[in-house]
Order: sequence, then C-alpha cells, then structure tokens
Amino acid sequence: MDEMSWKVVQAIFERSENVLTFCGSRPLSTNPLAVDEKFWCELQGAYKEKGRYMEINLGLFSEADAKEMIAYHLEIKVDEIDGSFLRNVYTSSGGMPHYLSYVLETIKRNDLTVKLDNGLIGLKSSESAESKLGFKSVNDLLLYRLDALDSSVRTTLHLAAVLGTEFDLLDAALSYEEMFDVIDSDRFHSAMELCAHFDVAEKEGILEQVLSSSKHDQDEFGDPVDEEDQLGAGLGDVVISPSARKSHPLYSDNRRYRFTHDSWKTSILSVMLDGRKEEMHEQIATVLEREIVEESDSKDDLEKQIHVFKHWNLSGNFTKAAELALQIGGQLMILGLNSQADLLFTDVITSLKNEQGGVTHGGICSSVLDAVEPPELELLIKVYIGKGKALCNLAKGKCGAEAYQSALDILHYTPCAFAPEFDRSVSFPIFSGLFLVLKMGVIEQNEGGSYEVGLCKQFVEQARLNNDPVHYGRALAMQGETLARLGKFEEALENLETIKSIYDIETQHAAICKAYGSDRVGQAFSHSVNWNQALGRTDAALATCKYIVEEIVPKSDPKNAHNTFCLLYSVMVTMKEHDKALEARDLFIATIVAPFEEHFGSGGSTFTKPMWQPILMVLDMQGNGDKEIEHIDEYLEWALDDSSYALKSVIEGAMGNFSATPLAMFAEVPFYLAKREEIDLEKRKHLIQTACTQMEKSLENAQKCIPYAKWYAQEKLVAIRALSMELDCIDSTATYLLRN
Repeated sequence: MDEMSWKVVQAIFERSENVLTFCGSRPLSTNPLAVDEKFWCELQGAYKEKGRYMEINLGLFSEADAKEMIAYHLEIKVDEIDGSFLRNVYTSSGGMPHYLSYVLETIKRNDLTVKLDNGLIGLKSSESAESKLGFKSVNDLLLYRLDALDSSVRTTLHLAAVLGTEFDLLDAALSYEEMFDVIDSDRFHSAMELCAHFDVAEKEGILEQVLSSSKHDQDEFGDPVDEEDQLGAGLGDVVISPSARKSHPLYSDNRRYRFTHDSWKTSILSVMLDGRKEEMHEQIATVLEREIVEESDSKDDLEKQIHVFKHWNLSGNFTKAAELALQIGGQLMILGLNSQADLLFTDVITSLKNEQGGVTHGGICSSVLDAVEPPELELLIKVYIGKGKALCNLAKGKCGAEAYQSALDILHYTPCAFAPEFDRSVSFPIFSGLFLVLKMGVIEQNEGGSYEVGLCKQFVEQARLNNDPVHYGRALAMQGETLARLGKFEEALENLETIKSIYDIETQHAAICKAYGSDRVGQAFSHSVNWNQALGRTDAALATCKYIVEEIVPKSDPKNAHNTFCLLYSVMVTMKEHDKALEARDLFIATIVAPFEEHFGSGGSTFTKPMWQPILMVLDMQGNGDKEIEHIDEYLEWALDDSSYALKSVIEGAMGNFSATPLAMFAEVPFYLAKREEIDLEKRKHLIQTACTQMEKSLENAQKCIPYAKWYAQEKLVAIRALSMELDCIDSTATYLLRN
C-alpha cells in the first residue's frame, strides 16, 4: 500500500468502531511499509498495550508441519511417509506453505508416489540425481509446469504477466490484438482463442477469476458496477475505456483474472527476453494511450495515466515515460501527493541508470549521457527538478538539494548540453531550487555567502541572455534576497524596481508557478516589506503590504496555498506588529485556509500547514487582548504539550527567510496565554518558561536566516523575560501574604 492508502487505514482505525482489520505483509526488514512513523510507533506501543493491535509472525513450516500437510494432500497417514520423501519435498519448497502446496499438487497431478520396499510411501525414481522430483526449487517446478503447456497458452501467459498481477480480460484481448495485428473480421476468433488459453491457465491453477473492478464495466442498460468492485482496482491494473469495450466481442462476457500467486508471474517474466517484455509493454501502453485520447473523460484520470506511464517506462521509451511523469507528477504535487510524485520521478531516473558501473554524474552513467539527445536531456533535467520540488515540499531539504545538484552535474557533463538546439532555460529552475535549499539551511557556505553570490550571478546572466521575463524576473528576485541577506537593503530595493518594470502577474504568474512551483517573482515584493523595515521605512513597508493584498494575491492561483502563504507571511507579521492582528487573521482564513479546504479538504497537506494553527492562535489572542477567547482551553492544551513545538528544521530555515522564524510564532502562543490572568499562576509560570525556551531556540535558528528574523526574536525575548519577572514578583507577593 502507498502512503495515502495507509492514511485511509489509519483514519478507519482511529475514528471507527467495531471494525476488525487484517493486514498481511512480507518481512518488514526487506519490504518497509509506507506508513506514518508516528502512527506505526503508536501501534507498536500504546495501541498494542491496550490490546487494539497485535502482530502474528508467520514463519516457515517445520518438518513436522510439512509431514502433516503431505498426509492431508495425498490422503495418507502421517506414519506412512518415508523420511527421504519428506526431506525431498521439504527441501524443494523451502518450508514455505504455499510453495509446499505447489510441490504436492505436482506430485499428485503426475502420480509421482509409490509404495517402497519398506512399506512406506515415497517418490518414484527420477533421472535427476539431485532430486527425485526432477527439479531443484519451486521456480524449477513452476517452469516445468509451464513448459508442459502449449506454446500458444504460454504466449498468452507472457502477455498476462506483463499486464500485471491482476487484469481484465478485455485489456488482455485488446493488447493481444495489438500484438498480432488482428483485423476486424478475425476479432471474434481471436477472442475465443484467448478465452480458451485462459481456461487452460485457470484449470492449471495459474490464474483465477475475481470480481471485475473496472470503473467502466456496465451492463446493457448502462447500470454501473457495484462500488465494492471498483475498490479492487490498483495502480498496477489496466483499464480500457467504454468506447473500445462496447465494440469488442467479449464486452458482455468481460471478467477479471489474477495470478494465484506472485511466483507464477515472476517465473514467467524470468524466462522472457528483456526485449520481448519491453515490446509488450509498448504495445499495451499504445492501446491504453489510444483509449485515453479517444475518451475525453479519461484525460484527467490520474489512475489511468499512471497505468500508461508504468508501461511506457517499462518499455524503455524514456521520452514517453518522462513526459507522462512530468504531467502526472505536476498534478500530484498540486493535490499535495508529493511522495507519489517523487516515486514517479524516481522510476523514470532509475530506468536510465546503468548497473554495470563506470563514471556517473547525477547517478547516470557517463556512457548513457554521451548518447542522450538534446530533447531527452531537457526532459531528464525537468524530471530531476520535479523530484527536487516534491522532496522540498515534503520538507526533505537535503534530498531535494541532491536532486537539484544531480541536475546541475548532468547539465555540466552531458555533451549535447552545449548543442545550439538545447533549450538552456530548462536549467533555470535548478538555480532557484538550489537557492531554496540553501535558505532551508541544508547547504553550508562561508560568511561572505560566496556560494549564494556565485549562484545568483550565474543565474542572472544566463536568464538575461535568454531574454525571458519569467526566468529573468526569478533571477532578479533571487539576487534581491541575496543582497538583503548581506545587509545591502538599498541595492535590494533598487533591484525590485527592475523587477517592477518586467513583472506582469496576469500574464506571467502561471508560467512562473509552473517553472518554479510558486510565484517567486511576486514574492520579491513580500521580501521588500522586511527590507523597508530594516531601513526604518514603516510607511513604505505598510504600503507594500497593501499592494500585495490588493493587487498580487487576488490575481494569484487560490489553489496554490504555498504560494499565497509565502506572499502573505511577512504581510501578516507586519500587520500584527502594527495593531492589525485580527485583520491579519481574517486575511489568513479568507485567502489561505478557506481556499485550501475548498480544493483539498481539511486533511490535505502543504509545506507550511504545520504553522497555520499556532499563527491563528497568536493572531486571535494578540488581537483580542484581555477579551474573552472562545477556544482558550484548546489553545492551552496545545501550548502545554511539548510535542507541539516539534518542527522540521527545513521549515524553520525556509520560512525564517521570509519573516520571523516559525518557532518564534509558536513561542508567542504560550507567551500570550501567560498574560491572561484567568489562568492559574503556576500554569502561567510554566507557559512563560516554555515561551522563553522556544524563543531562545528561535533566536539561535535566526542566525542563519534574514536579519528581520533575528531582530524579531530578540524583541520578543525581551518582552517574554519582562513578563517572566512580573510573574515571579506576583508569586513572591502571594507567598509573602500567605506567610503573614
């Protein structure tokens, strides 16, 4: 199961009643689960102690277990089994129950037992000196049974294995026709032949029928299949659209097959030539892609697109696979499914890796890079950039940096990168990505910021020569941030004037977001709020806040919550510091929270979401002052829980380069609670100590962030310590009065 499927299981487990769930898994040491670490720890700890979770490890059969199974299958008594017979069967199966059943089924099917001279049941003689069964392993046994089948049946099973563990008959039929160029007049004969092959495979116990799970299976009256059937579809299944299904002879007799055990599929694939498997994957992908193009409802169906991608990728067609991965991955990231997007990009990259060794750049062998053409290089760089974006969205800054650096290495060491037809603009997001992870704090540099300065210089010059306002604007925005980080605020503001002359949000916003994940050019205005404040220009800072709220945010994509948050973070902090906390809270809810929940639901995820709740609490308490707070108990529970302050360092580093560090905002929750007189004094003292500890951490973290983040933490720390002294005085006075 993937990460999102596990979230469904977790939700059922945590919210439902009277539900018993069985989960089966291979050994976790070799097949790790994609489950949330915190949930897994809770299952292993608290839930196991409460009796809500238990594990049963299913080990291998002992020889005694195998002996009982032999007796059961062959309908003989346990004490009638010869010792050599038992050892032979046990060794061949490895003690695995399912494999043991295959061995015994073969023995029974081929009548391989005989009564020995000692009166016990044993195996008939075989030509093999190593094994009386004639094979050394279960894989040999399965191949022995496959070889006994007619060649036409084996060919059909080859197709089935390439289709996947589970598939529709119609999928197989349409792919079969593609393989053998079946003409319309021969479709019925071809379909009947295919059905006969599957009947043989079913009789042999290789395949079995299951309930159909295609979302387009309908009867003659157009009634949809039962919803339960649809739930069986997995990402590895292939689905054909209604247009092709309804015209096919097998439409009314469609059924779904699956291999009775994965070992059958593995054994079949192991004897197929790689070239033949790739050819079949390409034929299947061609059929599926044709159906998506012809059926308009399927064009936005991510599940179908992923089916097509998997077959193109396994066919060895890098161009097709990369184009689809970029298209699907972009949609997945918009939906917050960054882990799934990362897996797609990784699959494409892995398909190019050469396991034979040699010099590599970005994980790709130099011999492969030498053969790459410019269009393929452009796609490869885009895939690495997509992977970097997905990883950064997951707050995996170090891994994201590796992806961006790999893209840069490939660009430098691939010969065709210097060809005139190569589009160098595809490389610009690499500079932006490396700049982003640099701000996250995962790339070390000297105090003079030579790495950052060099990166900016290279980006600005290349973007200027390219003469594209989308990339040139991003390069200038990056340069402005670098100048400000070095304390050159006047130069940064002059740089912003150049941005103003080329930036047109209505025509460039979508392109900038597509290239860089969010509108990094528009965010330069947000950064300038801090630059103006650093120069003491409060009116200019507030005017810029107003411009962002009234001109930039309304024209930005409301679905891109990360971009909106980056645009407004410095604005909201500035507003709260100028007695407009409640206005900032209303703005936050209207432009970030509400659109996000509308498009993705409250359970959706985005990079900055861990910050939302504490910011809303701070704005609520700061804006209302001594007034009654509706959710004060909820705020208090959050503030008294030490785990609330656990925040990934990459979020702290990234957002600390926009305004105050996230931890500074978190620390203000217990600070404002400690100011409230209706709360017990001991709790207030505990809260102010927590606020002080967290703000000190924020100040430490801010050393690697923008100057404003450091100034903000220092100012708040002074206020926190003053309140701490005030509470100590109240406590001392109360103690004195009590003694007297």
